[in-house]
Amino acid sequence: MEQVNHLVAERLARLGAYGWFLLHDVHWPGRPLARLEHVLVGPGGVVVVNAKNWSGRVDVVDGALRQNGHDRFPAVEAALAQAAAVAAVLPAQRRRLVRSLICLTAQPELQGTTGSGIEVRGIDCVTAAVTDLPDVLDAPSVLRLYAQLGQLLTRPQVPDAGLAGNPGLRGAAGGNGGGAGTARLGVAGSTGHPGTDDRLRRPAKRRPVPPHYLYGQDRRPGTVTHVVGRSLVAGLVSAALLAPPLWLLWELLPK
Repeated sequence: MEQVNHLVAERLARLGAYGWFLLHDVHWPGRPLARLEHVLVGPGGVVVVNAKNWSGRVDVVDGALRQNGHDRFPAVEAALAQAAAVAAVLPAQRRRLVRSLICLTAQPELQGTTGSGIEVRGIDCVTAAVTDLPDVLDAPSVLRLYAQLGQLLTRPQVPDAGLAGNPGLRGAAGGNGGGAGTARLGVAGSTGHPGTDDRLRRPAKRRPVPPHYLYGQDRRPGTVTHVVGRSLVAGLVSAALLAPPLWLLWELLPK
């Protein structure tokens, strides 16, 4: 699969000449263990590209993506979920600009669109599908949106109380922190390594260290002395209470 992603990345790199920026291997928002293979940001909006290397016959029939006659709806559903997750971290006015595309490497000339609106393109047709999108962003807006997604999709996926249920709020709360991890950012065809967002570095909670006592010794000062003193006092009091009166002893002495 790594070779497939590398092949698709090389093809998408050609879009740099058309003002598109590319993010590789970034977080899937809301799913810390999942990744997005490729995310394009350019004049046509945001395109999440999912690379597939399926064998056999693949086509789109009556709006359904099929492989060897079998419906591959789970792949379409995953593409929809990826676009929705990326849209959720953006401001409301930008969410409609996000779409998904399935790129097939073994069927280079395939072109089709599912009933749910997911475009399916062979690798030889993917660049044309992206450049044919109508322009919805100017150059400064593309740069701002690319920088924002670069932060949101590369920062560590740390659940935040009050924001975990609404990724859009978490995106709006993001500042100027950079990304982290193995994500690669840059103009299509180039890569870079963003910095780590310091605001997400939370101090580790330290558990209280239990007191260490040595066998037969107490670490608190003066404890042994106090115990011995109390024992002596208790012994003297007990002896005084139990001892017979002196006059009785005097009477018992032989005369």
